[in-house]
Order: sequence, then structure tokens, then C-alpha cells
Amino acid sequence: MHTILLWALVALIGRVHCKCSLVPIVDDERLHAYACTHGDLNDLDEISSDADWIEFTVSRFHLIPDNAFWRFKNLQRLSFYNCHVNFIAPDAFAGLDRLQWLIFHGTKIHAAKTAWFRPLPNLRKLVLDRCGLVHIEPDVFRMLPRVETLDLRDNDLDCLPIEELHYLRSLKVVRIDGNPWLCECRQGLDKYFQSRLIVQEIECTRQITVCRKYQCMTPIRFPVHSSVLTTYSDRERAVIRGKEFQTNVFTSLDRLPDKTTWILISGLTIETLPRYAFFRFGNSLRSLELNDCGISVIENEAFAGLHKLERLSLVGNQFPTLGSNWFRNLVSLRELILHKNYIKQIERTALWNVGDTLRYLDIRNNLLRCVAIEELAELKKLEKLDVTGNPWLCSCQMNLQNFLTQRNIEFEINPNKCYNSENEISDGSIGWRQEQTTVKDTSMTTGRVHWTSVEDTIKQSNITIIRQPPSTPRPKVHVVTPQTAVYEGSCYPEKPDKSIYACKAITSIEELNVIPSTVQTIKVSLSNIKKIPPNTFVRFNGYLTRLELEDCGVETIEPRAFTNLHNLQYLSLRRNQLESINAETIQGIYNLKHLDISHNNIYRITNDVFDNLPYLIHLDVSDNSMNCIGVEYMKQRLRYLTSLDVSNNPWSCLCGTKLAEFLDTYNIKYNRNSLLLREDCYASTKLETTIIPTVSITASTPVYNETIEGTCTSTQDNTEIRYRCTGGNLFLLQSIPTNVTAIEFHGGHLPRLPSDTFARYVNLRELIIRNSGLTIVEQGAFNNLHKLENLTIQDNPLEMIESSWFVLENLERLDLRGNSINHIEPGSFRNLSKLTYLNLEGNDLRCIFTSDLNDMPLVYIIEFSGNPLKWRCRIELEQFLEARKIRFVKIENSCEGKKIMRNLLLQNKTDGSFDCPSDCSGATDIVSHLLIIFVLPLLITLVY
Repeated sequence: MHTILLWALVALIGRVHCKCSLVPIVDDERLHAYACTHGDLNDLDEISSDADWIEFTVSRFHLIPDNAFWRFKNLQRLSFYNCHVNFIAPDAFAGLDRLQWLIFHGTKIHAAKTAWFRPLPNLRKLVLDRCGLVHIEPDVFRMLPRVETLDLRDNDLDCLPIEELHYLRSLKVVRIDGNPWLCECRQGLDKYFQSRLIVQEIECTRQITVCRKYQCMTPIRFPVHSSVLTTYSDRERAVIRGKEFQTNVFTSLDRLPDKTTWILISGLTIETLPRYAFFRFGNSLRSLELNDCGISVIENEAFAGLHKLERLSLVGNQFPTLGSNWFRNLVSLRELILHKNYIKQIERTALWNVGDTLRYLDIRNNLLRCVAIEELAELKKLEKLDVTGNPWLCSCQMNLQNFLTQRNIEFEINPNKCYNSENEISDGSIGWRQEQTTVKDTSMTTGRVHWTSVEDTIKQSNITIIRQPPSTPRPKVHVVTPQTAVYEGSCYPEKPDKSIYACKAITSIEELNVIPSTVQTIKVSLSNIKKIPPNTFVRFNGYLTRLELEDCGVETIEPRAFTNLHNLQYLSLRRNQLESINAETIQGIYNLKHLDISHNNIYRITNDVFDNLPYLIHLDVSDNSMNCIGVEYMKQRLRYLTSLDVSNNPWSCLCGTKLAEFLDTYNIKYNRNSLLLREDCYASTKLETTIIPTVSITASTPVYNETIEGTCTSTQDNTEIRYRCTGGNLFLLQSIPTNVTAIEFHGGHLPRLPSDTFARYVNLRELIIRNSGLTIVEQGAFNNLHKLENLTIQDNPLEMIESSWFVLENLERLDLRGNSINHIEPGSFRNLSKLTYLNLEGNDLRCIFTSDLNDMPLVYIIEFSGNPLKWRCRIELEQFLEARKIRFVKIENSCEGKKIMRNLLLQNKTDGSFDCPSDCSGATDIVSHLLIIFVLPLLITLVY
């Protein structure tokens, strides 16, 4: 038994391949910098205690324990890139009082905790980009008085407590783009940053020189459900307009969907209302009622994330003090009902956080003797205050009455019942208290939960959207296929000798069986193949030299998938969904010379990959999520490498420095700007502008061959002249007459559309550019197309939409599916007033901002499936479309919000316990990681 445990332990330890290495620093820095790749925190043992900078990249540890870096008293910079960290102990950074930079990129921490930053009094730069952040505890900002740069880019945040930002006294630069900000909150942030002269750096794509306008989530107003009071002395009776169930456990709220607008919990015993209790519903929850639940403790973050909550009712509970930090997240609260809760004290500043929005406050039937006028003075929008049923001191009641009268605030108070001193107040004088106790003695232990979803709210509200009918019937997509065309969903020979086969729109790798084994080139594109199993290409051994699997949605390549392809020299896995590459992925292609794995989601390439590719000449890893790569292994193994494309990856500073040095030494072609000059590498000496675009590769102007390529076939009837062109280039347009009404380019070569490309086709009503390599559209490319009704740009490597493209006043259908679009410039749809159909399916959009969709008043169908949307972005988008009565395909993922919630709660657990329902596979994965963390020491103990 001990032997088995020993071998298991050795296997776990043996998985660590790479250690930390000293990295020379440029830019006149005198720092001892160490880069650790594919390792874990045990590698810290090999680093000198005098280290100034430690950077972890592509590492597999999930936990940063207490005192993890205590030995490095001189540490000034600490970086984590793609390290999958999801638990950080409260004292993880204890002892780092000299730390100036803390960088997290590509982790899954989900929430920023106050405790992490307490030991870091000298922090100057804090980077938390692409960390899946959905919440930042308000007190975090109080821990950062010296921070000059705050980076929260590309997370899932919708709001920040602006009043807490005042504690960032030294703040000079912020990066907050790429988050689904609520429009009102984003406007407040911008106003605050401008007032403080704080620079907003905005990341732009390579086609944009300056980004000026932000994007946000337009709020959708839903009516707020509320309970109806029959009499003040009776229990509340709710008008139920939703669903309900009985329960005796608070965790039953897991049954509710993420998009819940109203929750009423009554009669359920909840002694402590935990932090993040309702966080999952923050995108939609407007009304929350907790009645007769016996709540005695409310944790500070209990209402965290409820930025849209308009009504909060806490009735019949038992908390004696109204906490100062309870309502810090409720930036939209309009009604606060605190009836019969035994409240004796309202802590200072408790109501300040809702001072700009609160209109109605009900504190009836509590134990309040007095309320400080200064607290109520902060409620700038207050319209009504109900304070009856409290044992008021007469002096306090008089002051309160005078204050409310001066402010023209409506109020309810007992004018003839007050006490001159506290000695006169007894329990017997408070009638409602005994009455409530009697009721509780006879109440049931089982509570009820009532709730309403967004869909139900919209139906009950009878929201109607009036759209004017289009002036002309919607155009239908007519594709006249010539006899030589290839039908989709098949494999066919491209040359008569059958040496080259192409496959398109196939849904199974088994469809390759129709290809003869003597083929030399296979091109598979625009297909749906999630997995490539073992021995898929074994029968092509000896002949196959070129293999392309592009735009196929490949997520998994199983071991030995390419086995026996001894003559394969070119392999392209471009534009798929791969996340990592290891030796088993490329097993069996020893003689490979060209490898293209660009435009995936790859964050990790293991070192043993280079052991299996000794003759590699060209490697393309561009447009992935790479932070680091094994430079030392590349030096030793890739002796014939002459070209390496590393552009558009978020390379970490230290690894990018090592990689640049390697490429310079061996004269390998690359773009230097894609590796260095990152803002998180070297401190900037001065800020020249308020908006700084990211440095990236500038696309060079392609040199066109002036020879006309491709062929066109035409069809004509009384109303339409249609040209369908295959394999054509830009000059093929010269052969198309100006009176044409429809043009389709398919499988052509159109990398760039210059200005006025189609200006002479004034009668054009339909334009289709499909699978033609389009990457750049210049301003004015669609000029003069005043009659265009249908525009399709599909299956191209197009990465963004610019605001200057679509000045098409009669366009009704816009199909942009199957490209690589990851950014839509603000205002791109503002000139499409007649658009009724928009398709954005199958792109790389992480967020579709609803502020952009408001520019299309007539649109009634929007399709967006197949994009890696963030959780909040998807929820906000779906709510917006539902409220606007716009049709779309729902993306069902009921467990997504629950997994995020469990990650938030998991950060507060250190004993490994974790309650996970069976329907959340992601949460189960988290538990397995915890088991490794806590069971491994037990194994060691048993062995020894």
C-alpha cells in the first residue's frame, strides 16, 4: 500500500517540468528578476531571498497559501499570468511591505478581497485584468492609498462604489474597458476620473488609432413587485404574481434562475444572512423581501452585487443595529422597508450609500429612541419617511419633525406619544413587540419562497415595442449555384489527379473516409468537429504532406491523432478552440516543417512539443492567449527555425524579454512591438495623452497582382442581375457590369476592401463576401450603396467592425457570422435605421454591449450564439432583447451563475468543505482540486 502511495506521490511531483530562471532586465533596470514557467510555488525554493521580481506564467497551482512569499523581504514586483489561481489566503502576501507591483492576468479569482492588500502599504501598481472579476469588496480601495495605476480591464464588472475611490489618493491611471458597465455607473466613473484628472488608458485593436467612446449596458426598467399591506398590525399578505415553493433551507435559492427580478422569502428561519447571498441575481433583481425570517446577523457583503435593486424589505426580523456597510452596493435603491426588526441603533453612515437614490424609508415599529439628523440629511432624494411605532424621545422627535418639515419631506409619526427620558420606556409600552412575539410562537418552521423571472415580469407588464414596418419587403437571400459549384457538407477533389481534397461543412471526422489514401493535401474548413480521435489519419501514411483543419471548432486532439504521418510537412490548426498543445497532440509528425496554430485559445505549449519537431522551420502561435513559452527548450531543439509569429498574445514582461532576446540572437523574424513596450513591463516616465492605444502590429498594405483571377457566372431575370464569383480577386470586379443588383464573392482573395470598392454599383441590393480572406475594410468601402438591402460578410478572418463602415440607410439584413470579430467599435450600427436582422454568430465577441443595439430601432432578430460571452454580458444582453421583444436563440447554461457563486464562497473556506449540487460539473472540478490540496499531506503522513 505504501509503495502505491509513494508512486502516486512521485507521479504528482514529476509533473513539474520547469524551474525558475534569472532574467536580464532592459530599460536600465537593476532588478533581480526570476521567471517561473509551468511550475508551482515549490519552485520558490530555488530563488534567492534577494529577488526583486518574481513572475509566474502558465503554472498550475490553484492555491496561494498564507505567508507564501514571506522570505522575499526585498520583493518589489510580483506577477501571475494564466496560473489558474482561484483561492488566495488572507495573509498570502504577508511580509511584502516593499511590494510595488502586483499583477494578475488570466486567473479566476472572481472577487478581490480586502484582506489580500492589507500587508501591501507601498503598492503602486495593481493589475487584475482578465481575472473573471465579478466583484471588488469596497474596502479594497481603502488599502491602496499609494496606488498610481489600477487595471481592471476585461473582467465581468458592472459597477464600482464611486465614493470608495476617494481613498485612492495617488491614482493617476486607470484601465477599466472591456467590462459590461451599467451605463449610469460608467457615466459616474467617467465624471469622477475627469474631476480628478485621472487618465483612462483604453486598449484598442490594431485598426483603431484612438478610441473615444465607451460602451455600456443600457438599463431596462422593469416594474417592481411588492407586497401589499392589509393593515399595519397584521402580517403582510403578498400578491403572488410568480412561482413559489416551500423550503426549510436557505440554499434552496439554487432553484431560482439567474434572471430573477423579484424574491420574497417569508417564514424561513435565517439566523445569519451570509455574504454574497443574492449575488447571482444581481443582473436582474429589482425587489427583495425577507419577512419573518428571524434574521439577527447580516454580513457586510450580504447584498453585494445588487446594483439594480430598487426595493429592499426586511420585516419581522431581529437585528438590533443597522450596519454601516450593509447597503454599500445598492446604488439604485429607491425603497427601504425596515418594519418590526427590533432596531435600537442606526450606525453612522449606514444610510449614506443610498443617499443619492432613496425616496422612501420605512422604520416603523422598531426600538429607536432617536435618529441623528445628520444621517437623514444625506438622503438627498428622500420623499417620504415613516417612523411610527418607535419609543421616541420627545426632544429627538421634535427635531426630526422640524427637519422633515423644512425639507418638504412627507412623514408619518406619532405626534402625541413620546418620552421625556429613557427611564420611562419599558417593554410593556411597546404594543407591537408582544403582538409579534405571539405570532412567532404559532408560526410554521417551513418557509415559502416566491419569485418572478424576467420573462414573467415582461409578460405581466405587457411591454409593447412599436416598430414601423419596413418600407420594402425584407430581401430574401437568393444564391444561384452554377453547375461547377460544390455543395456544402462534402469532400471533393480540387484537382483532376485527386492529389488535393477539400472538405467543407462536415460534421464528423468520419466523413474523411471518402478520401483516397494516396491524397497529398487535405483541406478541411468551416466544419463542426469538436474532437479528433486517435489514428484518424493513419491510412494516409506515406503520401499526405499537407493537412489543414481550419475553422472547424476543434477543442480536443487526442493522443496519436496524427500518428504515422511521417511525410507530413505542413499542419494548420488555425481558427479552432484549442487551449493547450502537448507532445501527445503532435505525436507522429516528426518531419513537420510548418506548424500554424494561430487564432485559437492556446495558453500553454509544453516543452516536450519541441522535442518532437526537430525540423520545424516556421511556427505561428499568433492570436492566442500565450503569456510564456519555453525559450530554453526552443534554443536547444528548434535548430532550423527561421520564422516565428508571436503577435497578438498577452506575453508577460519577463517571458517576452527572454523570447525577444532568443529571436534576436538567432535572427528569427518577428515583430518586436508585439513582445516589448507593454505597459506592465516598464514604468512610463510621462503620460502624453489621456487615451493611449495598445502598441500592436500594423498591417502592411498588400501588393496586389493586377492579373484578374477567378470566374463569375451570371443569371438575369426581369428584376435582377446576379453575379456569383468563385476564387476571384479585387480586379475581378472590373468584369462585372455597373447595373448588377447582386454580387457574391465565394472562396476568393479579398484581403482588403479599399475605399469606393463598390461605388459604381449604384443599383446593388445584395452583396455577399464569403470565405474570401477579408481582414481589412477601409473607410468608405461601401460608399454609394444607397439601395443595398442585404450585406453578408461571412467566414472571413475579419477581427473587428469599425464605426465608419455601414453608412447604409436602406440596409435591412446584416450577416456577419463565422468571422473572427472580437470588437465592435461604438457607433457601428448608428446609420442602420432600417435594419431588421443582425447575425453575429460564431465570432470571438466576449461582450455585446446593449448601448450599441439602441441605434437600430426596427431590428427584431439578433443572433449571437457561438461567441465566448462573459456571464454578465450574456445575462444583460438577453434581458435587453427580451424587454425589446427582439427574437434570439437562448443560450441555456443554468449552472454558470452557480459556479461563479461557489467560487466566491470557496474563497472563504479553508477546510475543504464545499456543498455542490450534482448539476454543476464545474463546481465538482473545484472540489477535486481542493481534495488534492488537503489529501496530499495525508498521503505523505501515511507513507512516512
